[in-house]
Amino acid sequence: MDEYVSLMSSLPSTERLFLAKLPAISRLRLELRLKQLKEQDLWTLRQVESVLNWSMQNLASSDKELINRAKTVFVGLQSETLKTLVRDKMELRTCIAALRRRAQGEHAPDKVNWGFGRWVSHINRNWNETHFALETVFPWLPQAKGFMDNKDAEGMERFILDLAFKQLQRCGNQHYFDLEAVIIYVLKWDIVDRTTHYNIEAAKIRFTELVALGLGNFADPIFED
Repeated sequence: MDEYVSLMSSLPSTERLFLAKLPAISRLRLELRLKQLKEQDLWTLRQVESVLNWSMQNLASSDKELINRAKTVFVGLQSETLKTLVRDKMELRTCIAALRRRAQGEHAPDKVNWGFGRWVSHINRNWNETHFALETVFPWLPQAKGFMDNKDAEGMERFILDLAFKQLQRCGNQHYFDLEAVIIYVLKWDIVDRTTHYNIEAAKIRFTELVALGLGNFADPIFED
C-alpha cells in the first residue's frame, strides 16, 4: 500500500480531456515514477496497455490476432476492475467496428471472432437493426452512428476518446492508492497524450494554411533567370 500511496501522491492530476495543451507529466518522468512498482505490477500494467493503448500494438496484426491477444490478457488478469476496463474498452471498439463494417456495406459476420465481449453474437443476429438493438445497453450508440452517417471522422474520434476517458474516470472513482489506480492514471495519460498530439498536428496544418494565405501569390515564387 505504501508504494502506491507514494507513487500516486507524486503524480500530478490529469488535465481535462481536449483542454490540455500537454500532458501534466512527460512520458519519461512518468516512466521514472513507475519504477517504484514491483516487477509483477509493472508487468500487469504493460499487459493492459498492450491491449488498450493503440501506440503499443502491432498495426500489422490482423483483427483476429488483436482480439485473441485481448482475450488472453483478459483471462490472465486477477483484478475484476482491470477486467472491466479491458472488457468495456474492447466492447466499445467492437460496436464501432460493427458500425463501420455495416456502413461499408458488409453483411453480418458469420463468425464470432471478429469482435470482443458479451455482445458479438447479439450484434450478428441484429445486424440490420439501426443500433443492433443495443441502444439501451450502450446509450451512446445513436450518437456514434450519427458521426458515422455524417462521415465526421474527427468528431467520431473525439467522441470515442471522450467515452473511453469517462469509463476510466468512473472506475477511478473507486480506486485511489492501489495498482488499479496507477493503471487507470496511465491509461488516462495515454488518452490525453494522444489528443495533445492531434492538437499539435492540427496546429501545424493551420499554421501552414495561414502562411499560405499571408504569402498569397508569393507562396510558390517563380524566379526568372
